Amino acid sequence: MTKVETYPIYLFLFLLSFSFVNGQTITPNIPEKINKSQKYLIYLHGGIVQDLGADAVSEDFGRYEYHKILEVFKERGFNVISEVRPKETEITEYAEKLSEQIKTLKRRGVAEKNIVIVGASLGAYMTIEAANKLKMKKVKYVLIGLCSEYAIDRYSKYKGNLRGSFLSIYEESDQKGTCQTLFEPLHRKSKFREIKINTGKGHGFLFRPYKEWVDPLFQWITG
Repeated sequence: MTKVETYPIYLFLFLLSFSFVNGQTITPNIPEKINKSQKYLIYLHGGIVQDLGADAVSEDFGRYEYHKILEVFKERGFNVISEVRPKETEITEYAEKLSEQIKTLKRRGVAEKNIVIVGASLGAYMTIEAANKLKMKKVKYVLIGLCSEYAIDRYSKYKGNLRGSFLSIYEESDQKGTCQTLFEPLHRKSKFREIKINTGKGHGFLFRPYKEWVDPLFQWITG
């Protein structure tokens, strides 16, 4: 007969309580219960997911591993907030929603330094617009695969006014390149760092949680 291990009920309740309090979550919106001591990451996916849904597949780059990306963020110790945006969502409209989410986290006691926004491609457009609205110097913004010529032209008006801590990640083989010119001059209440990677995967580098961008992203966040 197989021996069944038994534990005192108080130990079981303690472990259950620990899991509830300290376990990270993935939710589409701001969770009802906020732990002020934990970190929150809002992820905004690329345009193909907005057009085709969470299981989007590109003819050029393959499947966009949306859920796997969220799981990686959760495994790194963050409560993750992310939704599949409705098709035809407007950039400025969603940037307003993102701004309100960040304000809500702050009102409910989460420190700016514990709020991270990660925008990929189209999601990065929304991220930079929200940053311009909020002007919160300690919130961290990550822009992945943003800076096409169109993006630089669109956001050149923000030069010198962006506030916060910004990280740009771009791929050498992608048509979307450096964001350096958007942050020159740099506002005195801002920080900017940029990382160039070389996976050879073009814009598809952001379709999956490749360590080439995930590792430096989290090194920057925790550093």
